[in-house]
Amino acid sequence: MLKDYILSFWLGVFVLLFATTANADAQFVNQPDVQSFINKMVQKHHFNRTDLVRLFSTIKIRSRIMQSIRKPLEAQQWSTYQLVFINESHIRQGVEFWDRHQEALERAEKIYGVPASIIVATIGVETKYGKNKGEYPVIDALASIAFSDSSRANYFRTELEEFLLLAREQHLNPETVRGSYAGAIGQPQFMPSSYRHYAVNFSGNNHIDLSNNEYDIIGSIANYYQKHGWKTNQPVVIPTMVSRNQYRFLLNSKPSQLLSQDELAEYGLYPYSKIPSNQKVKVIQLQGTRGQEYWVGLNNFDVIKRYNPSNLYAMAVYQLSYYIESLREKLRHA
Repeated sequence: MLKDYILSFWLGVFVLLFATTANADAQFVNQPDVQSFINKMVQKHHFNRTDLVRLFSTIKIRSRIMQSIRKPLEAQQWSTYQLVFINESHIRQGVEFWDRHQEALERAEKIYGVPASIIVATIGVETKYGKNKGEYPVIDALASIAFSDSSRANYFRTELEEFLLLAREQHLNPETVRGSYAGAIGQPQFMPSSYRHYAVNFSGNNHIDLSNNEYDIIGSIANYYQKHGWKTNQPVVIPTMVSRNQYRFLLNSKPSQLLSQDELAEYGLYPYSKIPSNQKVKVIQLQGTRGQEYWVGLNNFDVIKRYNPSNLYAMAVYQLSYYIESLREKLRHA
């Protein structure tokens, strides 16, 4: 009797909690800012209001997404970030991915001028070569941030607009597309705006598929980098020696200043290889496992940062690409 009472009590609590959550989500569509967004999509892009109201009534606001956006991995030290992405598993799987898709990578490199190693490493960092494409409905992820108090809400509201346009153009069901906590899609983790503007039909099929078609995935990443200014046969970063303390003033007061090789020397910074002529660089300081590391980032480093604006991210892509290419060359000549 007591067990039945306790069971009934907790079932009641569960039903109440579920109903409260469901009601909260159901009310989401009636928020003034959501209604304003729906009006914009109807007026600007000629969406059907009834369809949008029904779609937005299905959205679940997810607290885990907000927790993730407030504490991204890029907020960690380089020593932590590096261990996540630069490891034996990521390197070996990168070689295997390259070998499986060699023809597509060679064609992309020839057309777009972006090294195969950089393309492969980008997929490795983003989704571990397609294994971690994301668990969240993209529309829930985008809406959770777009209509929150986040400082990036306006950006995500634009991405939500782009996602709805993408779904219409690509004949996707907006309720079933899944991605990251930030709404990034497919193996390259393109945000909807990047998907619309930089994804290419590299496979020659009628439909661009960034989740399962490696030709489209590879070609789209190469196109993205090329369109953002990738310079073929130019370095990404160069390790740098520090000989005196003037660099501290530079890093503290002018961290984003572009410098020539001669200007670097004035601050006691000496790259281990020559900087290409007419290029200026940014000094990058990272906390590694063995202490401070100093690098200079060139144009191609900034191009990688257009994918993700973190020095840690761009360095991870670069280093993973280096180790993948090195291991592949070693295995080929073994």
